[in-house]
Amino acid sequence: MRRNELLAYVVGAAVAGTLLVGPYIGRSIIAVFVPVVPYVPFFLLPIVWGVWNWLYVRLELRLDIGAWGSALGVVLGLGVDALFYARGTWFDAAALLPVFLAILYFLFWRLIVGPLDEALGATPGGR
Repeated sequence: MRRNELLAYVVGAAVAGTLLVGPYIGRSIIAVFVPVVPYVPFFLLPIVWGVWNWLYVRLELRLDIGAWGSALGVVLGLGVDALFYARGTWFDAAALLPVFLAILYFLFWRLIVGPLDEALGATPGGR
């Protein structure tokens, strides 16, 4: 594994791990108002973000990193929706999750992950 690929994984995992406090706090707050809050395995986010950023660098994509992060938001949103449906905890507002995550992830990847990749030299092709 090349150095820039390893750095890409670490950047993705570190950013997700840092931001992970948000979903856990949000879930705790929502649980006060909604008696049954569906379980989502948030603890997997650092692994997924690290692998997604590693893929971006490994495949040497010339795609905007914000768009790449947005695609991850759609994929994870659809996955969580499928999880809700399979567990019988589906609710109508969950249909908006892929759109919400696409916008949120676009911002996170454009404003945090991309600049960290550049600052540490973890860009596609080692640029």
